[in-house]
Amino acid sequence: MRTDRVHALVPAAGTGTRLGASVPKALVELDGRALLLRALDGLAASGVVGDALVIVSGGMLGEVDAALRGNDWGPMRVAVCRGGAERADSVRAGLRVLTDRLGDGREGHVVAVHDAARCLTPPGLVRDVVAAAVAGPAAGAVPVVPVTDTVKTVAPGPGGTETVTGTPDRATLRAVQTPQVFALPAFVEAHERVTGPVTDDASLVERAGFTVAAVPGDPRALKITTPTDLALARVLLGGEETP
Repeated sequence: MRTDRVHALVPAAGTGTRLGASVPKALVELDGRALLLRALDGLAASGVVGDALVIVSGGMLGEVDAALRGNDWGPMRVAVCRGGAERADSVRAGLRVLTDRLGDGREGHVVAVHDAARCLTPPGLVRDVVAAAVAGPAAGAVPVVPVTDTVKTVAPGPGGTETVTGTPDRATLRAVQTPQVFALPAFVEAHERVTGPVTDDASLVERAGFTVAAVPGDPRALKITTPTDLALARVLLGGEETP
């Protein structure tokens, strides 16, 4: 697929509170390079993404713009825009910027929503998910990994406790990663049709009635949220790199 038809939206408005950081999470450094920059490195190295739009809170615009300056991502163009109060609001804001730029020429384009906090996502995984989304017949594709822990459903119990109500079959469960890639017309339609909270971008597309394919994910595409995640990322970074 032509790279000028593959567009990445990169939500990066996290505060870094759970990381105990004094800077926004996207600007926290992992071995000397900000998480956001590493995420963009992976998108660019995939060779399939034509442009990336980083979506941040208004107060971060100056800091992020400065962090992006001087980086070379080859043919992949990078820009910044202001997001919203919640992640879904930020994705919607970025989508508006993208569709305004494209106008009516949206057919045949895809959008990849990728968390800046998943900064070690291998370029090969980006290529795999984009390829699955382009191939169809599903409206999009997401990377997933098996759930290794036993999962319980619970309900409020007496005295503020919780009561176990069931044990889902682990064989049917998957943890979802990013990038999540969708046909742009379907993603726009989903945002127009679905209101209310969603847990991720794929759930929005699913609720709009579209099918989403699952692609094998990668342990390195973990989301960095806590100090433990950051420590694990340092270990993974020190291992052998696989494209």
